[in-house]
Amino acid sequence: MKRLPLLLLQLFAYPLLGAAQSDTPDSQVESPGVENRAPVDFKIAIAPLLNKYCTSCHGGEKPKSDLSLEFGDDQDVRQRLVKDRTLFERMAQRIRLGEMPPDNRPKPNEVEKVELVTWIDRDVLGMNRGGSHGSGQVARVRRLTRVEYENTVRDLFYFKEFKAEDLPPDEIGYGFNNIADLLNISPNQLELYLNTAERAIAQLDATAKPSANWAKNDKTYWEPDDGVFLPIKDVELRFNNNQVRVRKVLETFLPRAYRRPVKKEEIDRLMVFAQLSLAQEGESFVRPKSVYAPLRAALCSPYFLYRVEQDPLEGTAPINEYELASRLSYFLWSSMPDDELIKLAEENQLRAHQEKQVRRMLKDPKARALTDNFAAQWLHLAAIKAAAPDPKIFPDFDESLRQAMREETVRFVKHVIAEDLSIMDFLDADYTFLNERLAKHYGIDGVTGDEFRLVKLDPSLNRGGLMTQGSILTLSSPPTRTSPVKRGVWVLQTLFNDPPTPPPADVPPLDEGKVLTGTVRQVLNAHRANAQCAGCHSKIDPYGLALENFSGIGAWRTKEGEADIEAAGTFPNGKSYRDLTEFRALLKERQNDFRKALVEHLLIYALGRGLENSDRGAVQQICSASASVDDHFSGVILAIVNADLFQKRTATGN
Repeated sequence: MKRLPLLLLQLFAYPLLGAAQSDTPDSQVESPGVENRAPVDFKIAIAPLLNKYCTSCHGGEKPKSDLSLEFGDDQDVRQRLVKDRTLFERMAQRIRLGEMPPDNRPKPNEVEKVELVTWIDRDVLGMNRGGSHGSGQVARVRRLTRVEYENTVRDLFYFKEFKAEDLPPDEIGYGFNNIADLLNISPNQLELYLNTAERAIAQLDATAKPSANWAKNDKTYWEPDDGVFLPIKDVELRFNNNQVRVRKVLETFLPRAYRRPVKKEEIDRLMVFAQLSLAQEGESFVRPKSVYAPLRAALCSPYFLYRVEQDPLEGTAPINEYELASRLSYFLWSSMPDDELIKLAEENQLRAHQEKQVRRMLKDPKARALTDNFAAQWLHLAAIKAAAPDPKIFPDFDESLRQAMREETVRFVKHVIAEDLSIMDFLDADYTFLNERLAKHYGIDGVTGDEFRLVKLDPSLNRGGLMTQGSILTLSSPPTRTSPVKRGVWVLQTLFNDPPTPPPADVPPLDEGKVLTGTVRQVLNAHRANAQCAGCHSKIDPYGLALENFSGIGAWRTKEGEADIEAAGTFPNGKSYRDLTEFRALLKERQNDFRKALVEHLLIYALGRGLENSDRGAVQQICSASASVDDHFSGVILAIVNADLFQKRTATGN
């Protein structure tokens, strides 16, 4: 049977798919609790501070940036909160960092600053909280991404590699391509899944080595070159009925494919395809074709394509251990649970051994998925593939250098994860990974050959952490020069999860695609003279100007043309640096902000949804747990998987 009839596949899969989709609730969260305190009196304590420091710019008929911070009373605050929670979150962040009010305006003292920030954090953003910390909700059904599908097929059939090239790329939301709300499927896409399933079976057929006695008295179904496929070692196959043989295979295969125990009715449904195959082609004692048809069908089932979780009958409750196994494996491996996870789930012992399992999983080669999938998207590494430095200006840039730059970052991230180092190494580290090509580009001696190795960095080299790596410096630069703006935005968005507000539509871009006259700093200063630009650039530019000693392809330089590089800047809170060394020292003062940002990125990736205001308490709790173990990577992961956000579900309608 060369191809499953599409009509029969539709009868099999579409009703199940529709049921799975119709059961999908909107994203819900149960709000985390806050400290038990009476709210402050808005008119007495807060309104005067807003009038004193904020509303002179953000008030009246034409508030600056169309942002009014004039509130009549608490009810006005609540109405604005419903419309725009991000407004208050950013307001607190700007006050906390000293970025607002701007330097040319009176600033609140520390007592007033604490009063404002506390009011926003507790009385505004915390006004809807209640219950236990972060028992949040994720989608009840969540389709596998293309990468997850590839990895799952690979591990399901014990392939070394599998590529689902026919499947379309997944949409990106919140910076990642595994967001449940965007992982839709159409009837047309099911045809692509059928094609991909057939490719998987063809690969299985090409790599499997059938046993000469499989139809008689063999204890294994068949043996591929690199191991035993679908072992049925405890079953004596002393019969000639091929349908019974197929059922035995499905009893082993289907729980692994669906990542949970299966019912007899589910196997019966798939046996229809085996019966059709036998009717059309008869029995085969050379290749087990009668089992291929139900395997293809299983790969198109919503129970394979989707990760399905059951709601509790009421309230909030832990997900079952099979669902926990899938949450862990797709978070850390982007693939299905392995036999050890499933066995513990079967024994209801996975939670009891969760920490040991997480540590095992982080050491497993499949944890490379955290680098390839999470980190690559977090750091926007795909952009290095599209970077096109002008060959006239940067003649040293070639494909081997591009590949070396990306490899440095990939190996660096993988090293932090595999060696369970501090996440603060992402911010600043005294080592990196180099081969001869990249070392010469950086001006580092003593590294020879194409092989990458860990290299200790001398402080005089002014390198350390992600932001001084060639990949990041190149992908955040236009083709002809450096861009403090692009680099600053990358740092704020990626390392601190604090992207700046997009520029007004009527403000022209910095260069309009032309080669600039004068140094980048001179042109940027002229650009900032525009009052519409100054506010945002005062926040962005200091993070990019500090990196001006690095060229558009990340090589160290001391001059731009004939002019000396001036890598100095001042943050909105008034703190200044004279060079990259002082900048890196100031950056360490933002370790709490970096920890929070990385936790938020990891949570979005783990949960497959954006974060909501009611998740803030859980984020703070995870950050505290991470800091308490010196920010070791495993500590961050354990704090996330231990959180109610990861462990529990809330019944639909609760």
